[in-house]
Amino acid sequence: MSNNFNVSFNSQNAPNLDDFKDELPPMKSEEFDQHLDTEQIKSMVYTLLSETDNPQDDKLRTCKNYAELRGKYKNRYAGLLMRYPSLYNMVLEAGKKFDLIQFEQMMGMIGRVRRNEVDENTASRAFGERMVEKYVKPNLGKN
Repeated sequence: MSNNFNVSFNSQNAPNLDDFKDELPPMKSEEFDQHLDTEQIKSMVYTLLSETDNPQDDKLRTCKNYAELRGKYKNRYAGLLMRYPSLYNMVLEAGKKFDLIQFEQMMGMIGRVRRNEVDENTASRAFGERMVEKYVKPNLGKN
């Protein structure tokens, strides 16, 4: 039995992004396009950690109901969510297990890059080496 399909496609009639431009949300947001300074980021993270340190949020974490947890704080922490969604999610999902030492090291490196004390490539490599020392090397001989 042979399955021969004849598919033709006329790209001239295919929709493109311009066809939907009036229906799409704006791609830029003046409010959230600018980075926060490291002290503002740290303040938001520590405040979010403190605010989510309660039995109800711990239960949501235990049940892995992260969507509800994210939704609960998305309006109050929109600045963090819109600029740094991965960090926002890590903070909410980890709660008390969020690695503050690693976070402080990361913020320190970001601050050094922004002050032009070190280039981004060097900072990234240095931080990566710390992570290898912390997570990879201790687990190399365990298999």
